[in-house]
Amino acid sequence: MAKKVHQLVDTEIKKAKSADKPYTLTDGGGLFLLISTTGSKSWRFNYYHPITKKRTKMALGFYPTIGLSKARSLRDEYKKLLANHIDPQEHLKAEKQEKLHANQNTFFVVAEQWKLKKSAEIKGATLKNHWRRLELYAFDTLGNLPIAQIKPLQVTEMVKPLFQRGVNATGVSLLQTINEIMRFAVNRGIIEFNKCADIADTFVKVKSIHHPTIRPEHLPEFFAALRDSNADLIIKSLIKFLLLTIARPQEATNAKWSEIDFEQSLWHIPAERMKMKQAFTIPLSKQAIAILKKLQPITGRSPYIFQSTKKPSQPIGKQIANNNIKQMGYKGVLTSHGLRSIANTYLSEKFTDINIEIIEACLSHKSQNQVRNAYNRSTYLEQRKPLMNDWGNFVEECMKKVSNV
Repeated sequence: MAKKVHQLVDTEIKKAKSADKPYTLTDGGGLFLLISTTGSKSWRFNYYHPITKKRTKMALGFYPTIGLSKARSLRDEYKKLLANHIDPQEHLKAEKQEKLHANQNTFFVVAEQWKLKKSAEIKGATLKNHWRRLELYAFDTLGNLPIAQIKPLQVTEMVKPLFQRGVNATGVSLLQTINEIMRFAVNRGIIEFNKCADIADTFVKVKSIHHPTIRPEHLPEFFAALRDSNADLIIKSLIKFLLLTIARPQEATNAKWSEIDFEQSLWHIPAERMKMKQAFTIPLSKQAIAILKKLQPITGRSPYIFQSTKKPSQPIGKQIANNNIKQMGYKGVLTSHGLRSIANTYLSEKFTDINIEIIEACLSHKSQNQVRNAYNRSTYLEQRKPLMNDWGNFVEECMKKVSNV
């Protein structure tokens, strides 16, 4: 018959006093309490190393910080490891190292490593756009988190506002970049698997509207077609003005002379006509000003710059520019809204070293990060001026390649 092992009780532990020599109180299963000559009480676990079979002692912590119940729980946990031929002390060291490794590999740190790798694979402007999206929408939430601890719900909640506001293309691009970084972490052995791989399935897939457009270098052919079209001076001027100001068609067709500041070369668009319902100012290049001055003798008596020839008291129709571009032979190739994309391509490819938000501001795009918007109310007006002037000069050079535009 097996000898019954004495098990400790809390009252016995509390009553244990110091002695001339350290002594132990055994609880069974390798667990015992060591009472020192100073009266301190610490838990120990005795076991045989699963490989060397040598007797080994392991400190579990001090009583009463580690109570009797907790000490027994630790003992049982470590005995399970031993049953699987795992040394508990080596296991704890490995866990500690893993935790340290995880804390060092935050999402931001891994993203920087990914960025370095991608810099040799894709264009600088493209990578810069990816990185700027992370700065705008991801790093505030995920940047300091160990990448191994990032949960799908955290990422879902982070990108949800983008999809709720209809900025689906930005949301999809952001998720793609995050997934690339997570896959990079898997391939580098930083994490075992990508927990965020299926997040995109959470959101309703809405097709983005892509406005047909052309490359900036194809503008001379476009201007030749514009010259040869049947459009009158007002319509041709509107199309050029749309291109030079990067304005939306509905913003330009209703433009009023009272909104133009010729002295400062600025166009002040009221909030009710802006997509974001916030007043916006566009710096006017000398080329845009020249178009306006050419129109002044013709439509200057009307409130509207682009006055309707059929109804002089009203502005030109908002589809006029688009319809004329189609008639020029650009149906399915370019739209009036696509004129903005030409400018976006030119600015993004030429000005790769500036803040992407300045280019976004040229297109009157608003950041979807509400916190960032609350602190950053700048429209980058002064920074936009040289970009708009550079764009105006490029457009002028394209027009010069075609006579009598």
